[in-house]
Amino acid sequence: VFVKQVSPDEINRSWLPKLDKGLGIQITEVSDGQLKAEFLIDDGLVQPFGIMHGGVSCVVGESLGSIAGSMTLGDPNFTVVGQSLYAQHIRPAKLGHVLEAVAIPKHIGRRSQIWEITISERESKKDIARVNLTLAVVDLRSMADANKGQG
Repeated sequence: VFVKQVSPDEINRSWLPKLDKGLGIQITEVSDGQLKAEFLIDDGLVQPFGIMHGGVSCVVGESLGSIAGSMTLGDPNFTVVGQSLYAQHIRPAKLGHVLEAVAIPKHIGRRSQIWEITISERESKKDIARVNLTLAVVDLRSMADANKGQG
């Protein structure tokens, strides 16, 4: 599935958006067809009553799916962009928990991709959330042409 062979260290260094780095997300494993990450639920990620903010699941899902999706593309003229995201919050994650997220492909097409990202508590293995991400595969050249004259 992955055309680009990239190590977890390379992704952590060069591919993770600043938002993800700020959340403490670390890619831990890249294998054919799945991408894994871990992060700690700290004070910055919880609601006032001590459980993880639901938006964190969305950010993690969008990021892992987008990184994994881009690794399936062999042509540097193409990229992936988020088109739709659906998150199901199953149980609360509490302050101090370490969560693991795993992105696996459900559909890899010429113009779209669907990724399922499961977020679970590392120690108990219980699911915290499931995120379904649909990505559009877009031609960067056509995006550049569409943006000409805007400014």
